[in-house]
Amino acid sequence: MADFERLLVSRVIQDKDLTDVADAGITPSFFGDPDNRSVFQAILRHKGTYGEVPSLGTIKADFPTYKFVRVEDSMQVLTDRLREQHTMDLLEQGLAESVDAHEEGNADKAMAALAKTLADIAAAVPNTRDTDLTTTGTERLARYLALKDLPDGLRGIPSGFATIDRATQGFQKGQLITFVGPPKAGKSTLLLLAAMAAHLFGVRVLFINFEMSNEEQEERYDAIRAGISHARLRNGTLKKQDWDRLEKAIREIENMPSFFLSSDTMNATTLTGVQSKIETLRPDIVIVDGIYMMQDELGEPQGSPQALTNLTRGFKRMAKNQDKPIIISTQVLEWKMNKKKGITSDSIGYSSSFAQDSDAILGVEKTEDANINKLKVVLARNCPPLETFVQWDWETGRFEELNEDPFAMEEENTDGWQGSF
Repeated sequence: MADFERLLVSRVIQDKDLTDVADAGITPSFFGDPDNRSVFQAILRHKGTYGEVPSLGTIKADFPTYKFVRVEDSMQVLTDRLREQHTMDLLEQGLAESVDAHEEGNADKAMAALAKTLADIAAAVPNTRDTDLTTTGTERLARYLALKDLPDGLRGIPSGFATIDRATQGFQKGQLITFVGPPKAGKSTLLLLAAMAAHLFGVRVLFINFEMSNEEQEERYDAIRAGISHARLRNGTLKKQDWDRLEKAIREIENMPSFFLSSDTMNATTLTGVQSKIETLRPDIVIVDGIYMMQDELGEPQGSPQALTNLTRGFKRMAKNQDKPIIISTQVLEWKMNKKKGITSDSIGYSSSFAQDSDAILGVEKTEDANINKLKVVLARNCPPLETFVQWDWETGRFEELNEDPFAMEEENTDGWQGSF
């Protein structure tokens, strides 16, 4: 088996250059062999003191028995191999700890060991994304030119609400989107509507819910898609024409991409569980309703500020690593809602990490009309705050965005006349 540690150290001395090694995030902790680690640390110390990599003669004077070799492989090959080797070492160590905990019958300790292993790998083996703007002009021009051919001007998956989509350009790969609202304001319904819009767009959907059963979500989905009464569907009093519409709607989705519902409270309540489902089901967009009910694998109490911070950080990394949009939801504290502005970033319960980690925060608020809710962009990296209104009718299964503010007062003209005919 090739000694990639020795090969990399030798190549650094051969080239008298540490640039590629530093760019790859290689540190002494990547070296399992004590001799290789000692030589690498000496090279780093010399570089720090004199601003250059030591010569072969200088380093051999300090390590006369160390065997340097002539290397043909490129530095890119060697750093990739060493990163891969370090990843495997971390996995082996973490799996061993998890197995020991499993044999002790301690499931929580076993899952914590796995979670720590994944976190250690993410921190120790970074995926560099540095770009030299002076060398990528042609690629950028081609990308910008392609934007004019995007369907409906969207760079991502539609939310189902035109005003939101025009502002955000859709849910894009690598983004973390957070839906927030007070209890019973309609977060779960809006998330389901967003999931249905993505499904109609032609992508595979994974919808994880901690508050409803799959059967309850199926009933909501079918009532909305068929445009029939949710209550009549549930109590078995559908009329014939409603039944026909329901049957047609269900048959139509059989030829569409997969739409996975999950209420797996045993296996999906941790970041590792969600990650496993993503790798198994391979969705294009992931929606997790109610992350405040999830467990933190690093041991923080459920719902605590640090637990929520660990979850949002983890979901942000997951969205980046999986290269797909992830949408999560949480609650706001009604007593922290602004009397004039409604939901703000300060209204979100228990942790500021939602605002820090999310690419956009969408809020839903109740209004004086029980059938109309306000949907707003609270914060976003690429668009200003805005709001729109959504009218819902569970009796007809219709949910649609309104073209204007239904609560706006008719402004009085300066000449004393109101309105026009």
